Amino acid sequence: MYKLDRTYSASGNLFEKKEEVTHYLGMSKEEIGKVFAYLNSVSFNYTFGNPPEMDKSAFSMRKM
Repeated sequence: MYKLDRTYSASGNLFEKKEEVTHYLGMSKEEIGKVFAYLNSVSFNYTFGNPPEMDKSAFSMRKM
């Protein structure tokens, strides 16, 4: 089983410029949102622009 490489990225604060941030510096919030949506679709294996619906019945407080 693969293990997460925790040495690749480190936590920081908003004022430290990380190497991972340089790709998104010139983008607007909408463009970053599109990138985020694409990366989610790849990581959770669904078609881009068509995310699966959440099953809200698990959170229902009604007694059956």
